[in-house]
Amino acid sequence: MHVEREFIEFEPVSYLDRRGERIVIRRYDHKTDREKLISMYQTFSPENRCLGLPPSTRIAIEQWVDYLAENGFSLIAEHRGRIIGHCSLVPTKDWKYVDLSLFVHQDYQDRGIGQKLLELAIEYSRKMGFEGITLVTEKDNRRALHIYTKFGFAIVNPEYEYDLFLPLK
Repeated sequence: MHVEREFIEFEPVSYLDRRGERIVIRRYDHKTDREKLISMYQTFSPENRCLGLPPSTRIAIEQWVDYLAENGFSLIAEHRGRIIGHCSLVPTKDWKYVDLSLFVHQDYQDRGIGQKLLELAIEYSRKMGFEGITLVTEKDNRRALHIYTKFGFAIVNPEYEYDLFLPLK
């Protein structure tokens, strides 16, 4: 059973990152931001990919970005008009849970941008009434695991990769 729901508004957030540079986090607009987001992913370094994401070819990136826009909600981090981070939330069919993916361009890592995106995505998911957030990452992605567990995510399935879960209720 598919439940039709709407995403609530998201007020943009402007803050200074660890380097003192102004970063804006706002809702992704597929019509106006699509090309900039594709550009971010086209220059994404292969060693920062996780479980095959983001895809590596332009066509695959386009299909993935279009899928996320059609099926979920995304936040983007911008610096001087350039998209430098992306966090997507795709709800389950019953709208009880949301699956999260988060990427920050390698030129902007270690500046707290991913943590700010994650914090805002968790807060937004709570406001939407989701019961929990799921995500998957590679077992050797120590940086991501550190941040996710710091925010309260627990490893629920340590098979080939790590499935993580954060209860919201």
